[in-house]
Amino acid sequence: MQQDPNSRPAPATGYPYPYPYPNQPPASTNGYPPTAYPYQNHNPHYAPHPDPRALLIRRLFLALMVSILIFGLILFTFLLIVRPQLPTVYLNSLSVSNFSVSDNHLTGAWDLRLRFLNPNSKMSLYYDTVLCAVNHGDESLSETRLQPFDQGTKVETPVNATLSVVGTYVGGRVVDSIGKERAEKGRVEFDLRMASLVTFRYGVYRRRRYVTVYCDDVAVGVSGNSSSGKMVGAEMRCKCY
Repeated sequence: MQQDPNSRPAPATGYPYPYPYPNQPPASTNGYPPTAYPYQNHNPHYAPHPDPRALLIRRLFLALMVSILIFGLILFTFLLIVRPQLPTVYLNSLSVSNFSVSDNHLTGAWDLRLRFLNPNSKMSLYYDTVLCAVNHGDESLSETRLQPFDQGTKVETPVNATLSVVGTYVGGRVVDSIGKERAEKGRVEFDLRMASLVTFRYGVYRRRRYVTVYCDDVAVGVSGNSSSGKMVGAEMRCKCY
């Protein structure tokens, strides 16, 4: 077919072909997807290894805390079951003989009858040397030591003691107070003090603590013209701390 020389070519229609993107990865030649994923940029820097010494210290500290917690729970449970209690002390009687006060000098003998009760049903008690003193107000009149003794569970132990002085010096305030009580009341009030290091025992368990006993305001009938007398009233329960 012969083309007319006077005819003009028709203008092209549609969108121009886009230019390819620069640095486009090559197309995949085998399978799906048709376009390969870009390469991953791996970080060449790694986290440093932990210090083994610091790690060991942390583990030891954690183990110590756990051990302390377990021991505390065991001890709390043990004390909750055993429930150690202080002894109970009763003063049965107190008598005075050869009692006289003159020229700031005191003479007298005090005879004590006591009962120590161990209220614990699971723990026995051991009393080390018991220190015993008779006071009047803040003034100590006589002191002595009692021998150690044991107490089983729920056991009651009688304890007797004698304290005496001959011509010991006392202050004027004590002399006046004793003389006033004897003249006005026909009796003298004494304070009894005892202290001992007590061991609480249960199996292999041992616990030691000081126990102090207070028997305050024990009235003894000693009139002004008498040198002897006995405790006024029934037995009294002393305070233990």
